[in-house]
Amino acid sequence: MKQYRTKILKSVAILLFSFPLVYITWAAALFDIPINTCFKILLSPTFFIVSISALFSGYGLWEMRRWSWYLFLMTQFLILYESTSLILYFSESHHKLLVYLISIFTIGLLTYRVSKDIRVPYFFPKIRWWESNPRYRFSIPVTLTRKSGEIQVAEILDLSMTGCFVKLRNDLIQDENLSLKFRAFGYEIQSHGTAVWLAQTAVTHPKGIGIKFGLISKSQKRLLRALCRKLRKISSFYKRSRYLMSQEEFLKKLEEIELQGIDPKVNSYNYK
Repeated sequence: MKQYRTKILKSVAILLFSFPLVYITWAAALFDIPINTCFKILLSPTFFIVSISALFSGYGLWEMRRWSWYLFLMTQFLILYESTSLILYFSESHHKLLVYLISIFTIGLLTYRVSKDIRVPYFFPKIRWWESNPRYRFSIPVTLTRKSGEIQVAEILDLSMTGCFVKLRNDLIQDENLSLKFRAFGYEIQSHGTAVWLAQTAVTHPKGIGIKFGLISKSQKRLLRALCRKLRKISSFYKRSRYLMSQEEFLKKLEEIELQGIDPKVNSYNYK
């Protein structure tokens, strides 16, 4: 899952690793807490609990563990509780309500920003990265047909059992229904889908659309599963590849694997 780790998540993880020093400095400046009182706070049991939670939360975000988001939420709640206690019992500020609102806003903004970065890149941004189906990277032409009958030829860059990311220069409408048709490894796939996400700029990733497949017939689902099975065989040996492989390259890799008699350790499936 580390391939989904963004710069924001890395920065937040580092911030949580250094939580005791960063937080006490921030609280002393914002809440107007005397230095001698800060040392008492550092040695308090509640601050120790919050710090431990923050450290584990930072580790979880850095390693992209499934439990990291939930621990992060709990840590933010503990930080809010600690901030409330500091303002009530140790703050010498004359604007306690204002600084309290500032602390709530800061915690809320940080939580919102992290929540955006745990979404799956490229397509399906409405689900978390640990809930996504395995995606296989390759390059293959696809024909898109809009409701109006307009036909566009594009390029699939990512594929899973539930959808794909299509590199497309022309603009489409979000939630627009489309028909897809593409061919790979001798399998011809036809399906309906919905444009669930639009990538409007090519700064961080190619401009295109994330398509979620609609209802697929059993025969087409078998073909799609067979296609993903072949891709899984290859990707299990070439996980470190950082470029997009064409069909020809994929077929060559697959033939090499089969000729060598290497067991890719994937589940067998009867396609008869």
